[in-house]
Amino acid sequence: MKYYALLIFQFLILHGLNAQIWLVDPLEAIYPDQNDLSSFDNTWKADFPLGTEADVHVLLNIPIGSVFEIVAIKNGIPLNINVWNELIDVPVEQNTGLDSRTEQFINKKNPYVVRRAPFRIFEIIRPLRNNHMVSKTNFSAYRLAIPPELINKPGKHKIAIEIHGEGIKADGSFIINVHPVKLPELGQSNFFYTNWFSLTNIEKYHRLERWSISWFKMMNKYARLMAHGRQNSVTIPGELIYFENDTVVLDEDKMLAFIDIFRKYGFKYFEAPHLMFRGENDDWGDPELKVVLTGKRYYKENGANDIAKLITSIKEFCVKNNLTDNWLQHIADEPTSVNEACYKDIVKQVKELFPQAKIMEATNDKEGILGAIDIWCPLINDFQENETFFKERQNKGEKVLVYTCLIPGGKWLNRTLDMEKLRQVYFGWGATHYNTGGYLHWGLNQYKEDPFEYSVVKHPSPAASANNYLPAGDTHIVYPGSDEPLSSIRFEAHRIGCEDYELLHALKLKNKRKQQRLVKKLFRSYTDYNLNLITYRSTRKKLLKSLSKEIK
Repeated sequence: MKYYALLIFQFLILHGLNAQIWLVDPLEAIYPDQNDLSSFDNTWKADFPLGTEADVHVLLNIPIGSVFEIVAIKNGIPLNINVWNELIDVPVEQNTGLDSRTEQFINKKNPYVVRRAPFRIFEIIRPLRNNHMVSKTNFSAYRLAIPPELINKPGKHKIAIEIHGEGIKADGSFIINVHPVKLPELGQSNFFYTNWFSLTNIEKYHRLERWSISWFKMMNKYARLMAHGRQNSVTIPGELIYFENDTVVLDEDKMLAFIDIFRKYGFKYFEAPHLMFRGENDDWGDPELKVVLTGKRYYKENGANDIAKLITSIKEFCVKNNLTDNWLQHIADEPTSVNEACYKDIVKQVKELFPQAKIMEATNDKEGILGAIDIWCPLINDFQENETFFKERQNKGEKVLVYTCLIPGGKWLNRTLDMEKLRQVYFGWGATHYNTGGYLHWGLNQYKEDPFEYSVVKHPSPAASANNYLPAGDTHIVYPGSDEPLSSIRFEAHRIGCEDYELLHALKLKNKRKQQRLVKKLFRSYTDYNLNLITYRSTRKKLLKSLSKEIK
């Protein structure tokens, strides 16, 4: 059957006959040059809760140079153009490594990738401005996203899709089954999710001046996109707190204006920048940390006095603006056994001055910083390999998140471009399985090169070896459009995982045994999970049906 389908497809290409249309699961990898079409059809059915958009990818083969229109119709009425997005492809220059970075790093082939590099893959989601298109490549792809207000009643909703032009005609059907289960608003979410971002890149790619009116408008667009992806924590710009003549200055007006943009969209947490660092030369062997804003060593140069001033100002701001329960304080990124004593002394000082602040850290060390961390954030491989330790921390009332950053590769869950999209979804299922609280990633938009042209970039550290590259897409998961940030297929997949977490959390409160059975069908560990999309979709449907029954 697969062989005959391929012959028919090749015949149509050679003779320039009509248009071909396939409706594809948004979690399926698709490419601009070649695709396995044997499992695709012009109809796709899927199940969704209330309160989220329903999306499908539309893959087209139309003779190159043809002009055509694409239309979505519900109940005989064409929908607005804003339900459509064009999918833009990006390069994958090297495959993710078997352990970390790219395959070059240890010169070992990684068999757990969707395709051998180099290749291009559909990734960027760009809104359509009009529906008159010209076919330019073998395959073009679009995303149809039906907003929740158009499918706000439980039951089946059919969306007809029509492609037409001179000598061009094709159609498809998107069947949406909405269950009577409502996702919580972002402000009531149970899953912690943060992507650290670069203000400098926002300004560079959108040509903006910091703190200008246009800048604030753009920040509003970024906040809206982050909230759409279920991100509910954001980092505070470090420049808003600084020293002037040995006195702390906290720019309250700008800080509050920045925070209020995100509070408007339901963000729950605000992360203060790191207080300390290892020094200008990133000295991992120095046991004494230095104050980021002044460069003073904590002990020898009385950096502790600077910390006292900083934390006192931060606490006053939080109390005044009702943020004491929402403030997360980073101390020093990835504390180690070398600087653990200094780290713990700093935490003790911070807690004495501002006891409500929660200390959150991406961690390497464990035993040495016991009692200093409120919210642990280990790499997923560190968590899985030391699960007993982190379970004990949870039993003590501390929270545990996980993160990825350059590593891990191979079969581990991660967000790189040559991995299955289900791996992004399963961050939500993994959090449910392990009872962890969320996920952190360093790269919302930390571009080192033009992200439309480069996905794999050289490690930026001057000390990095010649074979040290950041894996494909690790620096970013959104893209800079001409007048707004653009989502990506990976960002949307991660959103689905966050939504699944909320559904699983709701079922756990009603029927824990049923919830655990469903999780085990798909996820056993961060390296053991089911990559069959049909199985995932059927299990998600069972989850929605189970919740619907429990609600009744």
